Amino acid sequence: MRLVKYCANGNDFLLYNAFADTPKADYRQYAQKWCARHSGIGADGFVVLTPSQKEHIAYEWIFLNADGSIAEMCGNASRCVGSFAYVEGIAPKEHTFLSLAGEIGIVVDSQNPLLVESMLGEYAFIQQVQESSLWGEKWYLLDTGVPHLVCLTDTQSHIPESNSPHNAFLRGLRQKYNANVNIAYIQDRKHIVYATYERGVEDITLACGTGAAAVMALAYRFGLVDSQTTITPPSKELLEVRIDSRNVVYLKGAVQRIAVCEVEV
Repeated sequence: MRLVKYCANGNDFLLYNAFADTPKADYRQYAQKWCARHSGIGADGFVVLTPSQKEHIAYEWIFLNADGSIAEMCGNASRCVGSFAYVEGIAPKEHTFLSLAGEIGIVVDSQNPLLVESMLGEYAFIQQVQESSLWGEKWYLLDTGVPHLVCLTDTQSHIPESNSPHNAFLRGLRQKYNANVNIAYIQDRKHIVYATYERGVEDITLACGTGAAAVMALAYRFGLVDSQTTITPPSKELLEVRIDSRNVVYLKGAVQRIAVCEVEV
């Protein structure tokens, strides 16, 4: 079984071309086995590309977290998959694939196949909720392909890190709202710093593309940033996020092709 490992914005993924797979394999088991950091290859998620019956769709994907759970969408994985599909000859540099969150548009830089923009679609603002916390009482629930809870803090030093003493509180919010939890600090109209406590990982991660999209969408909704902003996650790998007049969110940044792995199944 041939897997290709990619990294984007601090997140890493194992990608598998399953066009020739019949019958369908147990991808949940593969995700748990090969995403394991010590006994496997190690990755945040496992992505399977499958054929599409629709002419305008280059392929469909199945995205699994490292614990084997299926997620509707993953922003940084979408950019890795776009590069992978182009480099492997599965799709042209501009194409569309189908996720559980809907159609995702991809543009691969023709001069640099490892610089990729993905179109996540229109974000949805769901509601404001009240939760007393270190970061403030006002939290906002949005959907950028998957649900995200966002709080804007006025202190950059309050952005949590992995294994933070506040993780128990963040975990409680994640479970209560069944959403990823984001803390963000707006530096100025073109720069945001953030961290995401992610479902399926149950910790602060190095980055989260849909989290960056949610943070940007909220800040732009409140008129706090311009329509194109640089987002900095804990990995310090910058991501350009923009929103158009239709409230469609785009992520653009570098991806890395790390390794080609042959594994026994």
